[in-house]
Amino acid sequence: MALRADLTHVRVMSDPSNMTPELFPDPLRRQPDWLSPDLPDTLAERIHPLNHKPLNDAARYVLCWLQQALRADENPLIELALRLGNRLDLPVLVYHGISQSYPHASDRLHWMLLGGSREVAQGCAARGIRMISHVVRPGHIHRGLVYELAQDAALVICEDHPTFVASWQSRNFAEGTDRAVLGVDAARLVPYRRLAAGLKTTPAFRKASGSLRDRYLLGVEPVEPNRPPYDGPLPFAPDNMIAASDAQLKALIADCDIDHSLPIATAHPPSRETALRRVHDFCAQQLARYKWTRNNPAALGAGSELSPYLHFGMIAPWEVAQAVHSADIHAAARWNYLDELLTWREWFHYQALHMPAFELFDGLPERPRQSLLDHAGDVRETVYSLDDLIHGRTDDETWNAAQRQWLVSGYMHNNLRMYWGKRVIGWTPDPVTAWNVACYINDRLSLDGRDPATYGNMRWCFGAAKPAYREQPVYGWVAPKSDRALRKRDGVAAWLERWAGADHPQLSVPHDWPDAPRPGLDAS
Repeated sequence: MALRADLTHVRVMSDPSNMTPELFPDPLRRQPDWLSPDLPDTLAERIHPLNHKPLNDAARYVLCWLQQALRADENPLIELALRLGNRLDLPVLVYHGISQSYPHASDRLHWMLLGGSREVAQGCAARGIRMISHVVRPGHIHRGLVYELAQDAALVICEDHPTFVASWQSRNFAEGTDRAVLGVDAARLVPYRRLAAGLKTTPAFRKASGSLRDRYLLGVEPVEPNRPPYDGPLPFAPDNMIAASDAQLKALIADCDIDHSLPIATAHPPSRETALRRVHDFCAQQLARYKWTRNNPAALGAGSELSPYLHFGMIAPWEVAQAVHSADIHAAARWNYLDELLTWREWFHYQALHMPAFELFDGLPERPRQSLLDHAGDVRETVYSLDDLIHGRTDDETWNAAQRQWLVSGYMHNNLRMYWGKRVIGWTPDPVTAWNVACYINDRLSLDGRDPATYGNMRWCFGAAKPAYREQPVYGWVAPKSDRALRKRDGVAAWLERWAGADHPQLSVPHDWPDAPRPGLDAS
């Protein structure tokens, strides 16, 4: 489904001189000398060199390594690879590897990764590009595969991402390889490295980012490859994803040494086509009332449910923004949704870039962090086991409903997640354990977990926003949250009854409290 919107009514800035220099540094100022000077500015501005190593003069291809940007179209990584490949007279080889040892690897997450890999392979084939995949499983383990593929590459293009596996892998690989490595921002409308460091508040970020959004709204212009698809030697036998059926993908998943107790979330098929259709339907049917329904998880149009697809890169944020801008509704009705997508989501990404411990309790602002620690010894009303929390067995119907929907669907409404996270603080032995439990459950269950946006939501729950009006036991100066208003909204009573008693999977749960999110996976 094509989603190229009619944006004739939208002002698009094309002259970089219109930008203030301190907010928009010269995009090529720190780029390597060999990088093509004729790249479109809006593409060059997405590039961040991850090392300063030279090109390989004896190369067979330009290697484009995908981790989360799982789309063949509207993908700046692929478009940059094609432009550089054409200049070097080399084909582009796109690679996606699916490890069985990434944190929280499960049937649920593997299904999204394999489904995305299949669609990228199909999309690349349609564009005349070779794409190869490797699904790690017993009997099919090939360690350090990216390093081996890089040996025949002129350079490697990968994702510039601030958290979790994509970040850990890219940094380690760039340090350990002999090849030049370029990181490319494919996850945000406004490339986050183009904004000045030191933006401290959401309004400041909104102003700085908002002044640049028109510049990037049209996305990336597609390029045709000058060379036929690469058909030379490879260091492994790729998995044939192009022709894989759903049943074959599920059989591959069953062979992997991963968490099989967490099932596939059927409500969110791993499909770019699904994401594009949801954008279209949301804008046509629900966007006009989003302002009034966004805080009601029982309401039609409460959310677009696009966060899983944005997390796995199956759709670009500018594609969503284009559709919202083109919707035939009053401009004010667009603002709330675009503010969630382009301010709050990208603000959390920006914070993650500039806060090395963004996904850790130690990365919380000092005042709420210290306040929680000061009350770590306070008596909790109830301390639930990790098993009870994961399976939604508490005395709180609202929390149980949210948790069990998460177990089944892999998705939790944002307003519910705010309440959910606050309650975890009071139900665990201490605030550090509370943070680790909240991240563990979010990262394990949620299709949009392991992401700057969901870590940002968790930080809000733990007091990164304004302090409470008064100091309280357990929470200190971190404001708790009530579900009173939520329970009064239309349809919520029935929604709670449905989900609080819903059948849900029984997960394997560790006996010990979980540790903090940590790096633990090298490039493969």
